[in-house]
Amino acid sequence: MTTATHILGLEEWLGLEERRAYVEGVELRYFTGGEGDPLVLVHGLGGSAANWVELLAAAAGRFRVLVPDLPGHGGTPLPSDGTYTRAVLMDAVTGYLEQVGPPVNVAAFSMGGHTCLALAETRPELFATLVLVGVSVREHAGLKGWREKFDPDRLEREYPVWARHLSKLHAPLGGPEAWKDVSLRDSQGLRIDVDVDALAGLTCPVLLVRGDRDHAVEPAQYAELRERWPQADELVVPSGGHDVQLTRHRLVRPALQDFLQRADA
Repeated sequence: MTTATHILGLEEWLGLEERRAYVEGVELRYFTGGEGDPLVLVHGLGGSAANWVELLAAAAGRFRVLVPDLPGHGGTPLPSDGTYTRAVLMDAVTGYLEQVGPPVNVAAFSMGGHTCLALAETRPELFATLVLVGVSVREHAGLKGWREKFDPDRLEREYPVWARHLSKLHAPLGGPEAWKDVSLRDSQGLRIDVDVDALAGLTCPVLLVRGDRDHAVEPAQYAELRERWPQADELVVPSGGHDVQLTRHRLVRPALQDFLQRADA
């Protein structure tokens, strides 16, 4: 990993350093701060490191927080051939965790969670703990509806504030209109299915998080994961939508801290 380039200027992230890691032919941007054991936070669909902004200060008080932008998001470009698949994301996360030094504490949201679920099938040794927010183990109608919101024309028309936010997040990829390419790619969806039985090899502590009003999640699929992982805890966030680590962070933060403290003990 390279040395720091500069401090990210957003007030919420004051004190986090922007760095670069070269992983599987991709120059991956990440932010880091704090001291202690590493905690890697992986973002979701259409997102970037900003998906975790509400939890960063608390996490950095106890961990060395590492927050990467996945390929094709934020400040991380796609591979030179333009390929964008789940395998590309898996390779990036695998290479990054191997540089950090496994086993690693990992918290992953939505698409990032799907990537980590796929890794848990074949590389369970990468994880010291695993927190999954808003994930699925196979396709369902609610997830399809969530992806459809990322159609750039619809997003710009129905969610203009969100569109402006995405424009700023993804400007490093090619200017203020780059977010449209990101959103279009993500709206088309990536493979998410996993073999739930194959997940039995993951024996580290697990925390499953979902909002009780998250239509992108099927509670029955969380029940399948809990059956496969008897060590798993489940946090159901009241009045919670999909990105509860942002919108309901006052409830998620203490639960995450409690989980990690118990796992450490």
